[in-house]
Amino acid sequence: MTGASPAPAAWQPADGLSGRFEGRAAFEAQVLHFLQQAAAQGWSQIIVADPDFADWPWGSAAAVELLHQWARHGGQMTVLAHRFDSLVQRHPRWVQWRKTWDHRLQCRRLLSRDVSQVPSALWSPPWAVQRIDVARCVGVASAERSAVVPLGEQLQEWIRSASTPAFAATVLGL
Repeated sequence: MTGASPAPAAWQPADGLSGRFEGRAAFEAQVLHFLQQAAAQGWSQIIVADPDFADWPWGSAAAVELLHQWARHGGQMTVLAHRFDSLVQRHPRWVQWRKTWDHRLQCRRLLSRDVSQVPSALWSPPWAVQRIDVARCVGVASAERSAVVPLGEQLQEWIRSASTPAFAATVLGL
């Protein structure tokens, strides 16, 4: 067919970033790699979830710059947390970024009383990162549909049935 562009190739992670990871440094590398790929490829949908994001690298200049680059592509991000106070206290750069790009974000508070049930994950249709053991920062990262699809479905279910809008970018008042 004339004029048809070829289908985009499936994204493949860099060597060493797919599979099991362990430790804070490895988790931070996964988060930054995820954001880099989201920005470079203009991923249209991202969901991030954690009980409170206290130990995520959201406050780093590198993470915020990657988030700026990603947001310029026009994607949408859903942020799921049990509590947002750690984001405010520990990640002021992210909070400022959130104010700038509020139209690209939806923050939702998870209603689960059992914080241990709250996932710690980054998800987009081409790639997923999930911490299985938050305390030790042990998790898996994958582009395999067998890992990405179920995590996406789980996060979508949290959004639909177990969360409520929260953490407004600005507080309006008289």
